[in-house]
Amino acid sequence: MLKGTATIICMLALFCTLALQSYASSDMQGERPGSPIVVNTDKTDYYTGETVKIIGSVPALENGHEVNIIVKDANGGTFTKLRVKPYSDRNFTASFQIPSYDKLFPTGKWTISIGYAIWAAKLEINVFVGEKKFEYPITISDPEFIAHTPLRDLMVGDEVFIITEVKNNTPNTESFVYLVLIRDGFGLTALLDWTEGSLPPNEARRASVLWVPEQSGKYQAEVFFWSDLSKPSPLSESRKSFQITVIQ
Repeated sequence: MLKGTATIICMLALFCTLALQSYASSDMQGERPGSPIVVNTDKTDYYTGETVKIIGSVPALENGHEVNIIVKDANGGTFTKLRVKPYSDRNFTASFQIPSYDKLFPTGKWTISIGYAIWAAKLEINVFVGEKKFEYPITISDPEFIAHTPLRDLMVGDEVFIITEVKNNTPNTESFVYLVLIRDGFGLTALLDWTEGSLPPNEARRASVLWVPEQSGKYQAEVFFWSDLSKPSPLSESRKSFQITVIQ
């Protein structure tokens, strides 16, 4: 009896293992209900020749799992496969470039499948012919940081304003979210903060976020201008980044 029971337990364990492997296979046929993967692309519509940026986060695991990404074109063919390691704060990024258009190129709705351990998620993007047909509504300057004590090096505890000038290039008022992300030398998030505002037609102004560094070291800062936080889409053609050094 004990031998029979052990056999049944082994068979159940093997079945569960195979089921998990099947679910996390390269097909990754959609999002598992309750999947803890959070993932997005920098926008939903792309033109041939553009680069697709993928940003997401995954659960904390200790066994070194990688994020597996499979991109399929509008005909269902596999365009590319990517494997990336999450950062120490569980976030991950990846990117791929859509080739220039030719007659046989499958434009239309593409799918991006994301797998991590036993979880999966799926995104869809639209790929159109030719170069993008629009201009971004705003342009932004290179960001700068300004401290209350500009005559000495930046130190722990100083108040630092991350400032970027933004210009509205349209005849309409544009609402925006100015978001600042700062990571330390280990890739950990030291600051994620934002401010919301609006720009009158054809006017420019400065947007800023306050940061008080708690530890010394080298930091990488990135700034983004989005339409809103609930359904973010970029308002400027590119994000800006720069380094900050903080001493004790």
